[in-house]
Amino acid sequence: MRYLVFLMLFFPLQLGAQTGVQPQVTAEAPTDPVTVGQPAIVRIKVLVPTFMPSPPVFPSLEQENMLVRLPERASGPISETVDGETWSGVQRSYRLYPLQAGPIEFGKQEVVVTFADPETNAPTTVNVPLPKIALNAVIPEGARDLDPLILATGFTVDQKIDGSTEMENGGAITRRLTAKIVGTTPLLVPELIPGIQDPRLSAYPKEPRFTESEDRGVLSGQRVDEIVYLAQQGGQTQLQPITIRWYNLNTNQIEKIDIDAVDLTLAPPKWQPPDADTIFRLLALAAGLTLVLWALARFLGPRVTSWKQARRDRYQISSDFALDALRKALRANDISMSYSALELWKLRSDTPDMAIGLEEQLARIGAARYSSRTGSKPEAWAAALSELKVMKQAEHRARNPLPPLNP
Repeated sequence: MRYLVFLMLFFPLQLGAQTGVQPQVTAEAPTDPVTVGQPAIVRIKVLVPTFMPSPPVFPSLEQENMLVRLPERASGPISETVDGETWSGVQRSYRLYPLQAGPIEFGKQEVVVTFADPETNAPTTVNVPLPKIALNAVIPEGARDLDPLILATGFTVDQKIDGSTEMENGGAITRRLTAKIVGTTPLLVPELIPGIQDPRLSAYPKEPRFTESEDRGVLSGQRVDEIVYLAQQGGQTQLQPITIRWYNLNTNQIEKIDIDAVDLTLAPPKWQPPDADTIFRLLALAAGLTLVLWALARFLGPRVTSWKQARRDRYQISSDFALDALRKALRANDISMSYSALELWKLRSDTPDMAIGLEEQLARIGAARYSSRTGSKPEAWAAALSELKVMKQAEHRARNPLPPLNP
């Protein structure tokens, strides 16, 4: 029973504390669309009926694709009349730079406020929800076809080349592009130097360097891109030209910047004598190869010689040998040797009956040569060679008969 009475007394006290005077937190944000990369001023006000023994803790408002900057003297004291009474407080101003187009909404955030209780003057800390804040970032109509998107009031790009354009093998040259932008953050400047696909050069890009400054709410800065190229082969090449298009917010026009190409002459690599290790490896390789070749010759030499001799022996007892001897005799117009070679071929051939035509031609040649009659026919050696060709074709068909048409 005593606990019940205690709880009944405790809850009214807590209810009274919660229903007492609380701090007021308001937020002001632009209702009109904001250009990408341009500042949107957001102000958050905190008012209390008494005073704040410690400054309020404001939210950061940081999120993806949003650049948040606090201007000089971003926070300052204010006072306003609330229900006929003067309340004091603090106002903080933010400059928000959207980095891409589209609606931007901030999630639930709170302001931590510590103020003096009006009744007890004791420090009281409360978390006051921040009113809903929303922005709408847009791209100017004339710049919607730009890729990448560069929106600024001023933009320049300078090129500098460090090193000679006539490069020795292994020599280096540096290409440096410095972009200066006015009216927005240099973080919106894209990569300035495209990659190169050239086997004659090796590219070593450095990390881009950013420098940002602010003057009365206007951002500016620069981005520096730098790539070192090393010559790998001889020949002619170039660092390609670069064209950058950007949108001028002052003139509402697209402007173009052209960066000249850089022609390079690369010398071929100079011959370098091999070092001691390379010479030793080459000698070891040559010795090993020589040993392998010697072993092969030692093992295969006698076998190759035996195979050649056996092949030669088979040829000398074949009909092909007789045909070759016959051909030589006919071409030499030697009738005696022709008869000897023909008899040898008939003994070795499977088609000796095919020699009838050649025998007739040899008989005519003999008759013409040994005839005592005048006006005899000339020796027909050409016809004999033709008959020899017929004999050879017939023997070839006998050795390699055609397969039947309808097996």
